[in-house]
Amino acid sequence: MAPTSLSVVTAARHLTKTELALQELRERIRSGQLPPGRRLRVEELTREFGMSPTPIREALRILQADGLVDYRAHREIVVAELSLAQMSEIFRLRGVLEPLAVELAVPSIGPEKLAQLERLHRQYASAASSKRGTAVAKHNSAWHWAIYECSGSSMLNDFIRRLWEAFPWRTIWALPGRMELSLHQHEKIMEALRAHDAASAAEQMRMHIASGQDTLEEHRLT
Repeated sequence: MAPTSLSVVTAARHLTKTELALQELRERIRSGQLPPGRRLRVEELTREFGMSPTPIREALRILQADGLVDYRAHREIVVAELSLAQMSEIFRLRGVLEPLAVELAVPSIGPEKLAQLERLHRQYASAASSKRGTAVAKHNSAWHWAIYECSGSSMLNDFIRRLWEAFPWRTIWALPGRMELSLHQHEKIMEALRAHDAASAAEQMRMHIASGQDTLEEHRLT
């Protein structure tokens, strides 16, 4: 992996070194760049991020508290591997919290916000049709969060964000047919948003999340 010296986050100069390291490590784990089971060596991260070991160790301790990394025998640190039970718990909680965020969001989605969601939906559709996994993940995230942030509940969004950060998104986009099915489900949610139907939008989101869990479990069992 080529050195970055955290150039991707240099705009956020107000962040501490620990926060910069934490931000970068979270994104790499979330995107699958650091897959489950990958060993994390402090000395390598120190060289790559261009900082001392202390903020790296502090960031890793935060990630451990969040369940994203594990400390094993002989002080080995690895990206956490989610069990089927842990994955099911993530989806169970998402299936409650994200539909709630959608239901709360709908009354705040006016013409300007709806136009933004339409644009993000089209970008997602374009990426899915060309099967560009990285772009799909990016536009999927942007679309979901554009909705959830309209909920007006920062605490609810914090809970959802933690669940998202614990989930290896690259895994699901690699499964056959998932992009196309997800796109169809996004369209159903958009139909409810266009109609300003909060209950329907929330239910469609619940079904969308449940479908993701079904897809993963079917894949694991085959």
